[in-house]
Order: sequence, then C-alpha cells, then structure tokens
Amino acid sequence: MVVSLLLDEYESGLLSGQSSKASSHIPIRDDEKCPKYAVNSKSLSLDDIDSLPLWTEFDDQMIYGSPMYLEFGDESEHALGHSSHADKPVPCDASRFHLETFREKNPFDKLADLRIKYILASSQDAGSNPKNQLDKWFLYPKPLPKYWKYSKDRRLQDDDGDDDDTSSYEFFKEESPRTQHYHHRNRYTGQFFQLSRYKEEFDNYRTRNCPKTEAPMIDLPRFEEFHNDLQFVVSVVQNDQLTRLSMRRLRYLKDKFELFQDLNAKAEKLQNKLVPYRDFYNSRKVDCDFNLSGCISQRQLSEFIWDKLNTEPNRVVYKTAQGEEFTLRQLFEIGRSDDDEPIAVGLKIVDDQFLEWYRDVYLITLHLIPDLDPIEYLHGQPLRFYLLAKTFLEFDNYLEGEYLAQIFIDYVITNLEKSKYQTVQVSVDFQFQSGDKPSFWEKFSHWLVKWNVVSNNVRWNLRIQRVYSRLYRCNKVKNFQDYLDMIFEPLMAPESLENVELQYLLSNLLNFDVVVSHADDFIWRVFPNVLTKPKDWEAKGDNPTVTHYMYYIYAHLAMLNAMRYENSLNTFTMRNYSSVLDNRTSQAGTTVNFNDQIESIVCNMLLCNGGLLQAEPLWNYQSTLSYIFYLLQIPVVATPLSSVSDISPMPQQEIGLLPPEFRHRHFSEITKSKQKTYRGNPFLEMLNVGMKVSLSSGSVLFNSSYTLDPIIEEYSVAASIYLLEAADLCELARNSVICSGYEGFYKRHWSGLRIDRTHFPSETIGHIDSWYDTEQNTSERHNVPFIRRSFRKDTLYQEWSFVLGQQS
Repeated sequence: MVVSLLLDEYESGLLSGQSSKASSHIPIRDDEKCPKYAVNSKSLSLDDIDSLPLWTEFDDQMIYGSPMYLEFGDESEHALGHSSHADKPVPCDASRFHLETFREKNPFDKLADLRIKYILASSQDAGSNPKNQLDKWFLYPKPLPKYWKYSKDRRLQDDDGDDDDTSSYEFFKEESPRTQHYHHRNRYTGQFFQLSRYKEEFDNYRTRNCPKTEAPMIDLPRFEEFHNDLQFVVSVVQNDQLTRLSMRRLRYLKDKFELFQDLNAKAEKLQNKLVPYRDFYNSRKVDCDFNLSGCISQRQLSEFIWDKLNTEPNRVVYKTAQGEEFTLRQLFEIGRSDDDEPIAVGLKIVDDQFLEWYRDVYLITLHLIPDLDPIEYLHGQPLRFYLLAKTFLEFDNYLEGEYLAQIFIDYVITNLEKSKYQTVQVSVDFQFQSGDKPSFWEKFSHWLVKWNVVSNNVRWNLRIQRVYSRLYRCNKVKNFQDYLDMIFEPLMAPESLENVELQYLLSNLLNFDVVVSHADDFIWRVFPNVLTKPKDWEAKGDNPTVTHYMYYIYAHLAMLNAMRYENSLNTFTMRNYSSVLDNRTSQAGTTVNFNDQIESIVCNMLLCNGGLLQAEPLWNYQSTLSYIFYLLQIPVVATPLSSVSDISPMPQQEIGLLPPEFRHRHFSEITKSKQKTYRGNPFLEMLNVGMKVSLSSGSVLFNSSYTLDPIIEEYSVAASIYLLEAADLCELARNSVICSGYEGFYKRHWSGLRIDRTHFPSETIGHIDSWYDTEQNTSERHNVPFIRRSFRKDTLYQEWSFVLGQQS
C-alpha cells in the first residue's frame, strides 16, 4: 500500500483514519473529494510496493504541531524517569497547556461560549440580519447588470457623445433624468437616485413583512456579569504558560504555511491560471474602514479648493452667529500680510501645517462638537485653518455640505464606479449636536439625499468617539446616560420608522465603531466603583472606562437591533479600535492589573461581531489574544499605509489652537507612541498564520496616497514590498468581502457565498456566522486556489483538535 508524499495528499491520508477529539466548537470538515492514494497501483515498481504508510509520533508532530517541547519553570516535576546525555531533563508533557489551573472546562471552549452568548443576545449574527436573506430583502438602487461597465452605460456618457455607438449599453430607461444639483466633473449612477422610489420599495417591503405587534424580547447579560466575564478572559490572557505556548503555536502555524507554500507554490499558480477571466484586478475588494474625514489626497483637495477659488471667489461660505459673513476670497486673506497675494497660493493650499492642525486639533475637538463657535478665540492662521476645514470637509455647515458632497462624488464615487471592482465602507464620525438642534442622524441622512451621495459601491459605518468628558465640560451632558441618549434616542423613537431619509441611511449603515484612542481624556487614578450605572456616572466629568463605553453601547445597540429585527429591518454589528499605547493602566477594576489596550481587545472579542480595526496592538503586545482571534476567526482590519502616518505622538495644546474647554487635558508625556514603520504592521504575519485579515486605506488625506485608487495602492505596495503572489492578494481581497457588511446578494455574486446551508464547503467567521459556498469550487469568482482554502480549513480544524484535547 503506497501513499503520496506530497504534503497535501499525505496529510489528507493521515487524517482520514483518525478520530476527532473536537467538540461542537470545531468547524465541520467536509470530506475532501480526492483519491485516497495518489498513485495508480498498476504503474508501481517493486521498490514502490515496499513502501508502507506507517503512523508514527513524528506524523502527529508534523501535522498537529504536537508534542511541542517547551521549557517551563520547574521541569523536575515533568521529567522522564531516565538518564540523558543532555544536561537538562527531557519534558514528557511540555506540549500541554497545563490547564489543571482552570478548574472548569477548557478555557478556550469557555471563551467560545462567552462570545456566542454576547453576540447572539445582541442579534449581531448574520442570520439575524434580513439583508442576508436573498429572497426577502429589497435593494435600491437596484444592482447593476452582471457585465455592466461605466464606459458602456449610455446614461453616463457626455451629451455630445456618439449616439450611434451600438456597443454602448442603455439601462433603466424608465428612470427619469438626473436631478441637476450642481456640476460634476463626471456622471455617476447615484445621480438617478429618487427618494420617492426608495419610499415605494421600502413601503412594499414592510407590507410584505408585517412587523410583530408584541414588544421585542431581549435577554442581555447584566454589566456585573460582563465585568466578571471580562476578568476571566483577562486571567486567561495573562496566564504565563498559555502565553508562551500561544507564541509557539503561532510560530508553528506560520512555519507550517511557509512549508505549504514551498511544496504547493506551483500548484497554486496552476490553479490561478486555470480560472478563466478572473485575476486580482477584477476580483472584488472591500475597503472596510475608509474615513470620510480624509477621503481624498492632499493634492486632490488642493486642486478642488484652487478651482473653487478661481471660479467663485466671492461666494459666501461661512456666517458667524453674530451675522458676519466670509467669502471664499476673504477666507484666504485671514492671517496673511498685506504683501501676500491671497489668490496666489497655487496647489499648496493644503500644506503639511494645515494637515497637522486638522488631524491633531480639529478632528478630536471641533469636528466632534460642531456647534461650538471658535471665532471668538481663534485668530490668524488657526482661524483660517478652521474655516477651511469647516467649509470643505464638513457636511454640516453654511453651504449644507455642498463642497464635501462634490469632493466625495467626483473623487471617490466616480473612481469607484469606473474601476467597478473596488467598494468601500465609509466611516463617518458621530457629531454631538445640542438638544435644541436637529440631531446628527437627521442632518447626515438629509445630506446624503439632498446631494445624492449614493452609489452601489458605497456603504456607511458610524464612528463613536469617547468624548463624554469634553461634552460634560461644555455643559452638553449631565451624566453618561445623556451621552448614550444623544446617539441612540433618535433611532429608538417610534416616529423614526416614518422618516424615509433616516431609513435610507440606516438601510446602508453597517457598523457602529467605538474609537479607543490615545487622544482620549484619561486620568491616572482608579474609580472607587466601576459598576456605576450610566445615569449615576458624573465623576466630575472624568471619562468612563473603556469597558463602560463598550458594554453600554453594546447594550443600546442590542435594543436597537431587537426593535429593527421585529420590524424585519437590517441590524448592525459592532467594531472597535484599540489604543496604540500599552502603558495606560485599565480602570475597569483592581483585582487584575492590565492596560486599556488589552481591555479594548478583550471587549472586542466578547462584544463585537464586526471585527477589530487595528492590527498592531493585537499582534505586537499579546500572543494569547492573537491565538484566540485565530481560533475564533475574528476579522481584523489593517491599514499599513495609514498606520505609518496615523496620528502624531501627542495633540497640540498651544494656546489659541484648542478651544478653552479642551485646554486642560489629562495627558502625560509618558504616553507618547513609538515611531511606526510599514514593516512594523503585522498584517502579512497574520495572513500567513491564517487570521481573517483584510486591508484598508483608512484616511487617504494622511497616508501620502498618489493614485486615484487608494485601496489598490495598499495592495500594490504590499505586493511590491513582500513579493506577494496572486493567491495572497486574492485571499486578502476575499477576506475583505466575507468579513464586510455588504448584503447577502452581493456576497453571493462576488464570492459565491450564502448564509443558508448548502451541501458545499462552508467557512465560519467570528465563530458565529457560517457562510456556505454556492458550488463545489467558487474560485472562478474570487481566484483563491481551492488548495489554499483547503489548507486553511484543515489547519484550523487540526488546531481546534489540539486545543480541545488538552484537558480531558
């Protein structure tokens, strides 16, 4: 009996006769439809027949990475009872996790159960989202035809184009001509959007899916229970033996993948070549964290401002509360001497000095609380910077966001539609408005509809900043509950279902992102009672802990999801960032010492089904957490180019730059972050291990982007620096699709995935959502070799077998 010694066939043969030690948490492994033996017995020589498939301990060590010998503190208790020529005793059980310290069941098994408990309780799973039900959910604007191209859509051609061109396509003749809002450099599909058509589709959908009359029932774990679960997870993460073994397991997984590539590189290339009409360029890619506040490059913004300055210099663009008006020309005269030419600023309008002020001052203060009027205390250059940012980079201003709409449509939407295969999830910051003014939800949804900021290539995320202390100092909130109400109360109101503009926004909203940043206010002391309710949290304006923010936003999101699920409307998921600093002690409790970086990542693991939005803190500072994220297949978004120039070490605090309410901040010089490099971003190591990592361009304004396709630029730089193959790039692209929040219709069309069970292979994301292939081999849709996907699935299965076999 002879077996092939190729790693993939050899491994399959070894595994076929082995009994699994896995529990229900192990992803179900589909039977591989490959021959048991790779060699035809009729063509064997005598030497071949002498080969026997012997199962040895080395086979276990190669396939499962076990036994994996380590050095523990006291090896005498675990040594074999025989002499050795080596000075050190031979460990007999060094490959074990030594889980006898955990009296209950396997801690990794319990971690999986905890995550399932919190995600399902908040209806964040894909099965609870009607958008993934292909036969029920409605899509408007309608999806474009399969072979649609921007250049072939006659609606988008110039009026003086050649009407005799029979190769052009003409779609949706019944639609009325576009609304003439303003002049665009190029046309785009969203200009044909009609709110009345959306309302008609929305009403028909609600009629077909009558909402239930009873109140939604939710059973959320209380904050005290969550706090105890958090402490348990931290104790697992900080276990020394688990940390050392997790580090070794991650290294083993990375080395195993490198061995797989060495043995199967040619096979992967051959499978890529056999896929017709599909390569990396026409594989779908989703930019899952594209920031609206930095959606275009520095040069593009300068060109746009320069064009407006030349074509409409006398247009009024800002009006103070006292009625004083500023024209565009006057805006550039502020802070300049009489000898300067205000118009002769050329393409250096947006210089590095403005970018530093915009990033380190404006985005963390005035951008988040827009109704503060800084005209009284800003003078000279800071005032000009403020008026520039308010006029061109905000949707809530005197021009009702006209310039920002033009920028986003001309430089983002049009380029996305021309490329066709790039899509974005745009992240917009929640702005805290005063109670006597329209809410953020009303203003932003109206901005989308008024200027037709609509495209099949665009979806939205909401970023929530931890600014309770700043709102408290501005007398806009009295306690933490007021902060939460400003976000969720407009969405929970019964009349919100009748607001068509708001419902259009919510139907295209995917994630609630909690931003944990080093710029957040932080006070170096322990709170006496970490279980304080939001309505009782005043704390003289001190910022609540990361745990408070994460849990109570999670709890309110769970109630919102329950209400929307009962009305057959789409639900939302949570994501969060992690601070780049590792030296801020967590204020979540005194029983276990850890930093707020670990606190935010652990909260993500328990509460968020959308993934983690920063790769560096997860990989660089805690190997056990990285191993847990691999086992649970929790998505991770990496922004390599943006992370190099992410945020300067500390915000500026000079008088005249910050509003008076923000000048006294709880910062210390010891919280400065280290200088970052591109190779310091661990996304490639995460990909090699098998984590669900995807690339994002983040803030294009700050990452020195030089092309019209920033996400392609991310892939291109990565491929050039690390010499990535097509299989690697296509795997990153497929990860971005399966981990995105796009509707089930698009996931099926782009990657051959559906949430309904099929008899084809499946893939579990976040240990919650099982996505099934629509056919046996879906490589023609995404160009990821089947051999690569099989390796990933088998390796994860084997790793769970190893983990769950540690404690019997």
